[in-house]
Amino acid sequence: MGIGCFHRHRHAPRPFRPWNAVLCAAVALCAAGASGVAQQASPTFDELAAQAAAARDQQNLPLAIDLYTRAEQLKPDWQEGWWYLTLFNYSSNQFPGAIDAANHLLELVPHAVPAMALRGLSEFEVADYKASLRDLEMAVDHGAANDPHNEQIIRYHLALDLTRASRFQDALAQYTVLAGKNINSPEIMAGIGLAGMRSTSFPSEVNSADLALYQSAGEAGFAFLFGDSLQADTLFQKVFAKYPSTPNLHLFYGVLLFSHDASLAADQFQQEVAIAPGNDSARALLAFSLMIAGRYQEALPEAERAYAAAPDMEMAQIALGRSLGETGDLDRGIALLQKVLERDSDNLEAHMGLEALYGRAGRKEDAYRERMLCLKLAK
Repeated sequence: MGIGCFHRHRHAPRPFRPWNAVLCAAVALCAAGASGVAQQASPTFDELAAQAAAARDQQNLPLAIDLYTRAEQLKPDWQEGWWYLTLFNYSSNQFPGAIDAANHLLELVPHAVPAMALRGLSEFEVADYKASLRDLEMAVDHGAANDPHNEQIIRYHLALDLTRASRFQDALAQYTVLAGKNINSPEIMAGIGLAGMRSTSFPSEVNSADLALYQSAGEAGFAFLFGDSLQADTLFQKVFAKYPSTPNLHLFYGVLLFSHDASLAADQFQQEVAIAPGNDSARALLAFSLMIAGRYQEALPEAERAYAAAPDMEMAQIALGRSLGETGDLDRGIALLQKVLERDSDNLEAHMGLEALYGRAGRKEDAYRERMLCLKLAK
């Protein structure tokens, strides 16, 4: 079973082609006029199924939906009927009907990934974003976005759901896949900007003045995700010049830079905390980046501030623990890193920090144990 042509709707950045020609024909615009299918007083299941197929072939979606519904009343375990009801209701913008049909199909076939994807897209349209996130994330995990014809609509809506859930890095990961294939649109640019600047809004919810900001930031972010770092830097500098006091712009660029150059990322986080001194996340990222870059003396005061503001923030604990140990306070540094591992035993950065601090303290066996754990976790 494969998903057919996804119907174009208000959140889709651009129209999509079908996964197969049969279903593409099935979801075209409804043909006007009667279907010519003869109605019987008490048709059998086989007769209704044949009539539904004829209505489908004639592109008469309202009649097809009615006939498939009547056929399912006679044979509720008919998988094909529930699939077409899911597809045609979605294509007709009848999203509650699509969700109901998908529910029936998924009860019969729990791993029907195309139905799961369409249910997730329909749940998005009725503003059930938690359910949409669950279904779209699971559908993508099972390969729903592997077909290029439907990848954009699925990943885009998943990214929106992740952004709404404040899972900004996961949202950017979806946009990274799209950017890597140079799939773009104004909505995608705005979505990248919103996720990067840690706003849970959708592009459709943003006023025109703010939308220009998010699209500009998104264009810079898209260039970076596409792999054009020089163009990205040029665009980010233009955005900084136009919006010099806007929070989370430098944070966005710093997050993108972090995996490539921790020192460059730290410079951006430094500018962010200058604009927004109360941004605890930015300060923790600043301390963490300085620590990763080996700039422990600079990291220590920032880590102290971040830890004082948010003592339960894992990143602040790691940055402070490692920086304390590397600047002489081994006991307190080790204790903080051990505290991290009490809650997150697989935290690689905490284990790496303990390996270094145990080595400094002359605790060779403990350092060796941590080194082995690091190798295991890094696989």
